Amino acid sequence: MDKESYQAYLRSPEWKEKRKEILEEANYECEECGSDRNLQVHHLNYDNLGEEELGEDVEVLCKGCHEDKEIEKGTDLYEEDDYGEY
Repeated sequence: MDKESYQAYLRSPEWKEKRKEILEEANYECEECGSDRNLQVHHLNYDNLGEEELGEDVEVLCKGCHEDKEIEKGTDLYEEDDYGEY
């Protein structure tokens, strides 16, 4: 999937509903630090877009933990994706 298609998916009603389900499943808490603020859903892979499963395809992280994870990978969080926050 190219970047434009992925960005369109992140703006879709399907992703908004899936994101809500994922946040609920994670009890609206960061899986790294337990924070309940500025939550983002981080894709671990892009294999199952539209059918993402918590723990396999995505994880819930607060903005700080998400930024730390991207720094560790050597990527720029805001250059690659458009993340909604809760």
